[in-house]
Amino acid sequence: MQNAHSLPVVLALSGHDPCGGAGIQADIEAIQAQGCHPATAITCLTVQDSVRVHALFPVSSDLFLRQSRCVIEDLQPRVIKIGLISSRAIAEAIGELLTEIPEVPVVLDPVLHSGNGRPMSTVEFLQPLLPLCTLVTPNRKEARLLGGAEEMEACARALLREGAGSILITGADEAEADQVVNTLYDTNQTRHWRWPRLPGSYHGSGCTLASAIAARLALGETLATAVEQAQQYTFDSIEKACRPGHGQHLPRRIVI
Repeated sequence: MQNAHSLPVVLALSGHDPCGGAGIQADIEAIQAQGCHPATAITCLTVQDSVRVHALFPVSSDLFLRQSRCVIEDLQPRVIKIGLISSRAIAEAIGELLTEIPEVPVVLDPVLHSGNGRPMSTVEFLQPLLPLCTLVTPNRKEARLLGGAEEMEACARALLREGAGSILITGADEAEADQVVNTLYDTNQTRHWRWPRLPGSYHGSGCTLASAIAARLALGETLATAVEQAQQYTFDSIEKACRPGHGQHLPRRIVI
């Protein structure tokens, strides 16, 4: 049995979702489920339920930096996962933080809109961070906004030119397709995965996937293996999802 003191640490920088479907709670559960220890710093407080996001309250960038640096100095995370960035000040703080630890891999989930279409962040906040990221995991809508093109490969190549290490474009937001196609792009190759589309609407699947990838990287897996294993975990979590409220289903990331 792995000793608790030897668990790899993943630092998640994300918003708080009080309904527990997405954000920092999704990160914590997904990271723990892979066998890693989740450390956290909150980027934004939200008012939301399983139906919609009502309000966003970005935290103080000074508080965020103090929390993050404190954790980094003590726990020395192997990977950093970034979620919701809802203010310029937090975006700049994250950029400052990442430049201090360039050896640590970074997974960015670019949360630009909520499930019901509310703007959550902007391309302007995210673009300066791309050269600091090992992997960026946009869905198709986010890829088009970030990459400035219609075709997915063109979007991915644009983001790679911006300096991102690799791009995983997910297809879960293309509701009319009977399969979810996820594609990993890097400078050398392209790899596709196809998954059956499950019925229903799910809150927090993107957070779950990105955090699981970050944790698998912290365990020492290659990027391609981490992406594949995290997709299987995310699919299983969605397949077991529950619906505790009146809106979207929530992935069951930890099943006891």
